[in-house]
Amino acid sequence: MAEKQWTPQQRAAIEARGGTLLVSAAAGSGKTAVLVERVIGRILDPEHPVDADRLLIATFSNAAALEMKQRIAARLNTLLAQHPEDARLQRQQMLLARAQIGTIHAFCGSLIRSNFQALGLPSNIRVADEKELEVLRQQAARQVVEEFHSRGEETFLQLVELLSSGRDDSRLFSTLFSLYDFVRSHPFYGRWLEEKLALYSGEVRVEDSAWGQVILSYAADALDYAIAMTGQALEKIRREERMAKAYLEAFYQDLDQLEQLRRTVSGRNWDQICAQLGGFTFAKLRPLRGEDGEKAAVQALRAGVKKLVGDLREKQFCATASQFQEDVEFLRPMVAQLFSLVQAFDRAFTAAKLQRNAMDFSDMEQYAIALLARPEGGGFVRTELARQVAAEYDELLIDEFQDTNAAQEIIFRAVSQNEQNLFLVGDVKQSIYRFRQARPELFLEKKRRYYPYDGAHFPAKITLGKNFRSAPQVTGWVNFLFTQLMSPQVGELDYDREEALQPGAAFPEGSRPACQVRILDLTGEEKHGDKTALEAREVAGQVARLLERGEPVADGDRVRAIRPSDICILLRSPARKAQVYLDALAARGIPVWAEPKNGFLTTREVAPVVALLRVLGNPLRDIDLTAALLSPLFGFTADELAAIRLVGRKLPFYLAVEAKAGQGDAHCQAFLALFRQLRRLAVVATADQVIREIYTRCDYLGKVQVMGMGDARRANLLQLVEYACRYHQSGYKGLSGFVGFVDQLLEREGDFAPASALSEQADVVRVMSIHRSKGLEFPVVFLCDCAKPFNREDLNGNTLLHSELGFACMRRDFAQMKQYTTVPMQALRLELERSMLSEELRMLYVALTRAKERLVITGALTRPGERAAALLAGLDAQGKLPAYLVRGASSCLDWVLMAAAHHPAFGEQLSQWGLVPPAPAAEIPEVEFPLVRAGLAQAPQPPQPAGPEPGQLPALEQALAQKLAWRYPHQALTRVPTKLAVSQIAKGELAQAHRFASRPAFLQEGGLTGAQKGNALHKFMQFADYRRAAQDVEAELARMGSQGFLTSQEVASIDPQRLQNFFTGPLAARIFRSPQVWRELRFLAQVGQETLGPYTSLLEEGGETVVQGVADCVFLEDGAAVVVDYKSDRVQRPEQLLDRYRTQLELYRRLLGSTLGVPVKECVLYSFALDREIRF
Repeated sequence: MAEKQWTPQQRAAIEARGGTLLVSAAAGSGKTAVLVERVIGRILDPEHPVDADRLLIATFSNAAALEMKQRIAARLNTLLAQHPEDARLQRQQMLLARAQIGTIHAFCGSLIRSNFQALGLPSNIRVADEKELEVLRQQAARQVVEEFHSRGEETFLQLVELLSSGRDDSRLFSTLFSLYDFVRSHPFYGRWLEEKLALYSGEVRVEDSAWGQVILSYAADALDYAIAMTGQALEKIRREERMAKAYLEAFYQDLDQLEQLRRTVSGRNWDQICAQLGGFTFAKLRPLRGEDGEKAAVQALRAGVKKLVGDLREKQFCATASQFQEDVEFLRPMVAQLFSLVQAFDRAFTAAKLQRNAMDFSDMEQYAIALLARPEGGGFVRTELARQVAAEYDELLIDEFQDTNAAQEIIFRAVSQNEQNLFLVGDVKQSIYRFRQARPELFLEKKRRYYPYDGAHFPAKITLGKNFRSAPQVTGWVNFLFTQLMSPQVGELDYDREEALQPGAAFPEGSRPACQVRILDLTGEEKHGDKTALEAREVAGQVARLLERGEPVADGDRVRAIRPSDICILLRSPARKAQVYLDALAARGIPVWAEPKNGFLTTREVAPVVALLRVLGNPLRDIDLTAALLSPLFGFTADELAAIRLVGRKLPFYLAVEAKAGQGDAHCQAFLALFRQLRRLAVVATADQVIREIYTRCDYLGKVQVMGMGDARRANLLQLVEYACRYHQSGYKGLSGFVGFVDQLLEREGDFAPASALSEQADVVRVMSIHRSKGLEFPVVFLCDCAKPFNREDLNGNTLLHSELGFACMRRDFAQMKQYTTVPMQALRLELERSMLSEELRMLYVALTRAKERLVITGALTRPGERAAALLAGLDAQGKLPAYLVRGASSCLDWVLMAAAHHPAFGEQLSQWGLVPPAPAAEIPEVEFPLVRAGLAQAPQPPQPAGPEPGQLPALEQALAQKLAWRYPHQALTRVPTKLAVSQIAKGELAQAHRFASRPAFLQEGGLTGAQKGNALHKFMQFADYRRAAQDVEAELARMGSQGFLTSQEVASIDPQRLQNFFTGPLAARIFRSPQVWRELRFLAQVGQETLGPYTSLLEEGGETVVQGVADCVFLEDGAAVVVDYKSDRVQRPEQLLDRYRTQLELYRRLLGSTLGVPVKECVLYSFALDREIRF
């Protein structure tokens, strides 16, 4: 294989030595490959080699850590294959197992476990489950709030009234939790609370306060934009004599007032600014007859300026200097009380967790900081332990540094060697985790401060800008957008040539990259359909056309037809809209998948189990009992429930069931027998054991498997068992406790995370969130729902938090029952809005850079021409768009259209709307801008049957005879079994209705039968540890006997040599190499007119049945499945086995392929009698 060619920047990042390095790696720039190669380079450095376990590598997720470790291991294996005698390579391969490669929390956990005694923690401390923590959190909060209430302090009662809404105190608790979570992402958070409380000292003038400076800065930018807009209007006015006579004087007056106000803002005299805003008036324009584009544009510009000045007057400068002082003095004691409350909650919550030997992720960070650093002044000093830990590592390599929070950054700095051995990798343009308190400004501060890399000066920075993922059409369109949109004000970074993507991917001849912005015009369709549904239907149509045409996509150095799995649909908020897209695609027969986000406990398959668990604790819960009875668990019909109710109309339903059973009803008798057994089990068993028993006794997993999305439903049921296991492992006991825990969760509108049943190889269109797509790539990406307004709900709350500006809230006049916005509140709104928009812009960047060849942006607008006109006001010059204009966007589509206005292709559409497009940009990418008319296809109305003509009614006798003579035309379908086993089909016989699971012990004195010996061999192959067996078969046989997997007779019946022959053979070697192996893989599948052996004739008239089976072993190889069936039949020739099991293997090949979502490339019979494999 040819050696990888690195770019000069990549080579520098790999080989740089001598100090801390920051690598700003753009999307698709090979960041992970560079990181891996640097690790290999450090390990094998000829002058200063570093052992693998002296590198600390921190990643953002466990999956990323695993990928990193696998890549490094693969690289070492490749080098070892080339140099098998290299002792250093052999040593590094061993040390890699000890290397610290993981998340920041994995590192913190290791540090805490090694030093638990220094923190006074129990040695067996664990990371608690999120749901367990939520219960403890609620209990601790209630306890602390009640304690503060009991003191009866006036300040606390005022705080409660200030924060509460209506008759409940939910807002008090939400504020407490928000503040707690927020401060815990800061190092030394007690100091943070002290510093932010000091902002309310009242000794600082409003214009000198941190809050006032934010508002003044915003006002300066806004007025600069207003002056520029007025200047544009004046240019247009001067070009037309009639307009100049009517408008010129008024606009000059506007400009004069704006410039005076701008100078006052620069002078920072708060009250004077308020006075000027209060006296700002716009002169009335003289009448001007006629309508033209320039007149409308001038009026639109002035309307924008009026809106801007009104915003400054009504919102930003919401209080005078004296009112500010009054607000601060009023709020200070309540803010102090709130901060005391959060500290008391911190102590109570921590104590509750420690009682259960538990901690959460923020605890891990704070405990690590306590071990490594002490606050001093405005910074920190390292502890002796920190110096010891730092001495263990020659270099710290931090991936995704842009998503680090303040607490995590302190940890990295503390364990570094005076911050001189850090290798920081990330891309601030992809920082999209502010909701986890990520601080992209930490990355930006270093990027501004570090030297450009020259090999001599450190700390240094290197930019990786070449994109090896996307076609030039995609990178060109991304650069076109973000060069105009992203700035330090919105995006927190200037998207210049250094940040721009440089195309570096090669695509084979025949691929057809393209970019589109598809605007769905909803005009006239507002009343005919849901906006999301209309857009989803349009997108589904586009996807269908791509698949029908077999659109070519690149696959390495060749071109092939597009597959569903090449396509991804991205949504900013898929929780409520993904299902609409799933339905639209499914309606066109397109296989599609979206990760479920919530509703786990109320899913069709899980809810009946939860209901049954409740009833096991209290049989008199009528609603839960009827829900369980009607479900597939017990299969009662509505008619049966009605008959039960008639037995005793006023009885609890359970007693009515007992009464009906007493009348001889077999269904009720069977239910009660099982129910009573389950109740007895529930007294002594854990919740997970009870749930497993329910699944087994009701064959529930098999029943849900044949429902729609059976794999996902089955995975959810198994996930419920896992959650119950975790509950038990957390120290809680009993079924009733688990049911109470679930009910508390539902009361608080909480839920468990659903299981994901999607195979990576599944050939489906994926619908996912932008967050989930980060790090992934797809040949075709649809970014949909772009006209969705930005979510500003968090900005409109009564309390706000900011790392630098602290805490702010509204002020209430308790006497007059009025609420006022304060200067701190308005400042935080401005800054948080800027941060929110910056992150939304980065989200757009992440979404667009997922595409390799085809990128489609879609958005649905009513009267799109009017929206475009509103966006064009103030849009004129080329280059960077004014930050104030970008900040005023209401959706991602607004941003796209603002930038697209400088594209000639979109300019043509603007002209058709009667708008004057601005000058085109200097560099124009290839992009199409189709405008699509939405329209609901009317469903065809079935023809109305014509009534009989008078006199044509048949005789009553004749009609009755015809009805009685009628026979069901598809009698064959009534004989189709509802379920068949593969073994039945293969043998051509119906399964016996009942058989013993095993031969009774008193009949086994003469030894096992041949069938029982075969079963024993199959049990060994199902439960054995294959790797142990490969080393010592007899030891593994003995282990399985001692642990109860096999009886002593079964162990004695198995020939170890037969097993040894298997485990040393080529088939076992293939199994060991496989990335995924299933043993005893159970499956159910619906089949129609397929080859079903002796049952084929039953389906000649159509219909379908369910086939179930169990494959002894299935493993993946080269992206396809290999099915293995173990046989102990005594035969002389391989052909005998093939003839006997040919039908079974054919069914395995067909049905397992559809079940697993991957093709079955091979079926193998392994004969223990012949000691060989037989391929089919």
